Amino acid sequence: MTTQGLRASPEGIRAAKTALTDKTWSQHKLAAALGITRQPVSKFFAGESVSRSCFVQICQQLGLSWQKVAGLPEDVAFEGTGKARFKDADLDTLVKEVRQKRQEKIQNQCNIIQMLDIAQTVQLMNIYTSVNVLEEITNLQWREIDDWLKDFKSESNFNQLRTYKRERKLPGLEAVLQHSKLMILGKPGSGKTIFLQYLAIECNKGQFQPNQIAVFIRAKEFAEDAKSDNEFNLFNHISQEFLSCDVENELTKTLLTHGKLLILLDGLDEVSRENAEKITIEIRRFTQIFYKNKFVISCRIAAQKYRFHGFTEVEVADFDQEQVEGFAKKWFVAVGLKYKEDVQAKGNLFINQLNLPENHHIRELGVTPLLLHWICLVFKSKNEFPLNEAKLYEQASNILFYRWDEVRGIKRDRITSNLTLKTKKKLLFQIAAITFEQENYFFTKEKILELIADFLDSLQDRDWQKIKSKLDNEGVLKAIEVEHGLLIERSQEIYSFSHLTFQKYFTARKIVENSQVQTCEHLVSYMTEKRWRKVFLLTVNMLPNADKMLQLMKQKIDLLVANDERLQYFLTWLHQKSSSVSTRHKAAAVRAFYLVCVERSLNHRHRAWVYTSGYNLEYALVGNIAFDSDLALDEFLSSTIACFNDVDFAFERNLNDAFDYAHAFAIAFNEAIELVIAPKLKQVLQKLKIQLPDIDSNPEKFREWWQTKGKVWGKQLRYLLIKYRNIGYDWDFNEQQKELLQKYYDVNKLLVDCLNSATDVTPTVRQKIEDTLLLAIADIEKIDNS
Repeated sequence: MTTQGLRASPEGIRAAKTALTDKTWSQHKLAAALGITRQPVSKFFAGESVSRSCFVQICQQLGLSWQKVAGLPEDVAFEGTGKARFKDADLDTLVKEVRQKRQEKIQNQCNIIQMLDIAQTVQLMNIYTSVNVLEEITNLQWREIDDWLKDFKSESNFNQLRTYKRERKLPGLEAVLQHSKLMILGKPGSGKTIFLQYLAIECNKGQFQPNQIAVFIRAKEFAEDAKSDNEFNLFNHISQEFLSCDVENELTKTLLTHGKLLILLDGLDEVSRENAEKITIEIRRFTQIFYKNKFVISCRIAAQKYRFHGFTEVEVADFDQEQVEGFAKKWFVAVGLKYKEDVQAKGNLFINQLNLPENHHIRELGVTPLLLHWICLVFKSKNEFPLNEAKLYEQASNILFYRWDEVRGIKRDRITSNLTLKTKKKLLFQIAAITFEQENYFFTKEKILELIADFLDSLQDRDWQKIKSKLDNEGVLKAIEVEHGLLIERSQEIYSFSHLTFQKYFTARKIVENSQVQTCEHLVSYMTEKRWRKVFLLTVNMLPNADKMLQLMKQKIDLLVANDERLQYFLTWLHQKSSSVSTRHKAAAVRAFYLVCVERSLNHRHRAWVYTSGYNLEYALVGNIAFDSDLALDEFLSSTIACFNDVDFAFERNLNDAFDYAHAFAIAFNEAIELVIAPKLKQVLQKLKIQLPDIDSNPEKFREWWQTKGKVWGKQLRYLLIKYRNIGYDWDFNEQQKELLQKYYDVNKLLVDCLNSATDVTPTVRQKIEDTLLLAIADIEKIDNS
């Protein structure tokens, strides 16, 4: 498709040269001002035919009448003939023709992606998961720390606090449709590039913005090419792109003039500082000249320096659960196994395991698409998540520290170039340790700059004073945000770690680096605080030898109940009872089992505490404990006492609940009688059972019996259990003792988990801890002296 050109008359050429001289311009500068190549400008001044649109724009730029320059009457209009302009139908045809010519190139540019640590390429459309955006940029909002803490109910909802009060999300495609000029901001690995590539592919297929042609430009590559040619000109860059697809420059200019391009400029943050200002000026100039086109630019949120006129800014939102599951299913099909059935099974297995309560720390990382990809990759090899959490977090943090930029060949202008990677890690370790100990999950910019200054001042190096003079604390903070994304600005001058998991992991790393006795003793002082649990587990896992830490924990646990005579007496009974049982299980596991049995007989309000730390203590010691006959019997007898207490408690409050508990009580009691082998015990329990009225035949009669005779019946049951099984005691703990026993159980569970998590423990230390677990001080001293 061609258009009728114009040529300058000899008089017109002389007038144009005079105007060019008056402006002190060269032909090259004139072309740059117009956003076109030098070729049409050279033809214009040589008197050769030039496209009508170029001819008119050159004359207008020089302040001349295009009709006079062409030697035409003044009343001739530029749009006077059908050939002088494209009609709508012609433009639509041109768009389709050019899009067809560019289809293969766009597919090659955007649909083939190389994923981290995957040898083969992957088709983007096989793995793409829809993106949501936030209409309010988080770090531009004014929020106080107290505003964040109001919604911080527990550590488990930390991810939900990434956006203040869960800002309204908008589908990414909808945002692009709503705004002709859009800036997509996001954290490292949040999916910005993939989203722009997806837009290009969908537009290329005519399924998104069907009246436009996609142009995908990597800002880094454009800047590098422009620097080598000494020409930061987006029009020339796009023209060359189109020329490579057999589209002439004049047609490119026509398409741009009529707003027929969807221009996608990716990775503005990846441009070197040397070229940043030039490319910013060019983007501003280009978007103003060719304002009719649709523009989408992507940039890391922390790197955003410039705001372009007319651009709306949105931020890529973290993945929600639906997006995580959708991505995982597609990932295992695209990257996983060969056969579809196996692939789907593995994807479902991944999702099921990811959603287990004990894997919440992995789910927290998975809201970032880059880390979710890596988690899928880790899972793929063994069909399970690694048990060594410290190694998992180390590799995940290294992806953000350097690997993601490294594999893409991106070398940023590092403000922190004088700080080695090791030093920057130590800085984050120190910030994490200080803020976590102070229970600060959110902190002010002033506070973090103070921590950076303290750290830099503490470094000892012969040349350090010279190096430090080149650094500025704000620059260090900004560089860590941009380069690594491990610290993020949640609202104006309010920061946090990107993931709470990283704050805990870095805290543990700081402790391990400084693992003197005093440091370990300081950590042990936080044993009873649940928020420190993960830090303990990570610390013992990373220590070269965990003996001292575990011994200090054991001493702290024993001292916790050492001064309570009632609890000491209880622990003595616990040892005696467990020692009387013939079983193949470890003595400590049997003691833990009977501790749980006693807990079930405590007041109903305290029934749940034993389950607060995940698996039971006896499970942590020996795995899935298979009950011997004695243990099974005592399990059901203890459940009978627990259910009896439940009924008694419920009758005072809710009649319906009371009858539900009464049915559970009857079932447990019947099961216990069935398991009894000793004839005498079986006989007396059956006699006791006869006294119970039927619950279903006459509920009112059962309630009346319970209120008048239930307590006496319960005392008889306890008497028989004490006499024949040495269980069923009414320990009569006060509220303080119940709370102390709960803490005692939790920290013992923590100790056993640490023992299992530690990579290096001397066998004698491990054995000593297990042998003295859940023992009274007197019994521990007997073992020590034996």
